[in-house]
Amino acid sequence: MDIKIIQKIEIENEKIIPKIANTLPIEISYCFFYFQDNKIAYIGLNENKVFPAASIVKIPLAIYIYKLYEENKVDINEEINIERIKKVGGAGILKDLNISKIKIIDLITLAIIISDNTASNILIDLIEKIENNPFNSLNSYLLSIGLNKTTINRRFMVDLVSPPVNFATTFEINYLLYKLAAFELLNKENTLSLISIMLKQQYTEKIPMFLDNYYIANKTGDINGISLDSGIIFKSNNIEQELNNKNYYILSVFTKFGNFTKSNKTSRNIVNSIISEIAYNIINILENK
Repeated sequence: MDIKIIQKIEIENEKIIPKIANTLPIEISYCFFYFQDNKIAYIGLNENKVFPAASIVKIPLAIYIYKLYEENKVDINEEINIERIKKVGGAGILKDLNISKIKIIDLITLAIIISDNTASNILIDLIEKIENNPFNSLNSYLLSIGLNKTTINRRFMVDLVSPPVNFATTFEINYLLYKLAAFELLNKENTLSLISIMLKQQYTEKIPMFLDNYYIANKTGDINGISLDSGIIFKSNNIEQELNNKNYYILSVFTKFGNFTKSNKTSRNIVNSIISEIAYNIINILENK
């Protein structure tokens, strides 16, 4: 599928963006894919603007590991030795566990559902063992599937201040998720496997918050002043059927914000609630058209 044939539908963003956002030092990008006459249409705001990607790029990282699995270069069911790994801070539990071995599929699961940074770095190390320069491999792959602005340039929680950083746009992450959902990136078994992991996401305070009647396979991203979320939104829990029938939405919401309260945590919680409301407003408007 060519990106150029995806049609943008104009919409009044005043109906989407909560009014409180206009009073805050916050920059918002969103992109929402949906099917119209069996073709992809989308609405968006700043959807091509590049944001620091934080942990959102753990989605293409996981996809690439599955790709290596399909090429018989790794076995995701294999246990690997992690006794000498470098543990890093931030999200995750692997840094706190006293274990010597773990399956690659469990590393993928940890990287996605609790955004485990140590697990994610081990996955990058696996690519390095196979293909020497993991970032060249990852970025060449992203380019090959049509992502020109999304890049993975370094490991997680390593030198967070200096460039290079990882980047993405809401449009490109949506396009990546569309290609995954359309079985264009992985075979059916591995597509369903990865989406089933994403459905177990533990961080549900953003896109999923007000969407109780949906099943959401998402991945969040958070660094200082950045809050992101991307996901596939299903209308039932029969995921294979929903994929075959194109009965799903894809939404990404990225925000960049300054601290506007006495507490960084409070500022982030308010921004996360804005992301939740954007998700609710979009679906409410679309389904009540």
